[in-house]
Amino acid sequence: MAQLRIRTARHTIRVAAPPQRIYQLIANVDHWPRMFDSILSVEHVGWTGGADRIRFWGTFGDRRGSWVSVRELNPKRLGLRFRQERAAYPFVSLGGLWLVAPKGAGAVVVLDHYFTVADDDPVAARRLDDVIDRRGTGLLDELRRAAENGEDDTWFAVPAVSRGGVEDVISR
Repeated sequence: MAQLRIRTARHTIRVAAPPQRIYQLIANVDHWPRMFDSILSVEHVGWTGGADRIRFWGTFGDRRGSWVSVRELNPKRLGLRFRQERAAYPFVSLGGLWLVAPKGAGAVVVLDHYFTVADDDPVAARRLDDVIDRRGTGLLDELRRAAENGEDDTWFAVPAVSRGGVEDVISR
C-alpha cells in the first residue's frame, strides 16, 4: 500500500490580548462551547500518556457528530498539539497544533492542521482543504473576539456548566 500524502494548512491571526490569556482560552476546553460556534459540548474522557482525551460534539463542515481528540498541552511554549483518535471518512488522519507567539503588546496565534485523505482522492482533498480553511479561519476569529473582549475574565472564575445532555446538544 502506498503512503498517503500528508496535507497541511496554516492559519494565523494577530490578537490584541496578553499571550497567556489567549493560551488559557485555547487550553481550557470546558469553555469552548461558549467561544466556538462549531463546538456544542465537550466531555473529559480521560488521560493517556500525559495527554488528555476530550470528546467533542459539534459540527465540522456540514457534518454534525462527535469525535475524540487527544490533546498535549505545553504551557511553557504556549502550545497545544491535538489529533483525532479516529478521523471521520474521508479523513484517514487529522491533527494539528495551536501556538501562541508573543508579539508586541499582543500575540500572533497559529493554528496548523495536518491530515491525510482516503485513497488520496483529489476531489475529496479539495473539499477537505476548503473545510479546514473555513474552520481554521472561523476558530481564530472567534478566539480573537473572546480574548480581545475579555470574555475569559469571568470564565475562569465560574465553574464550567454543561449546556445540557448529549441528546439535547445534538438535537439542536
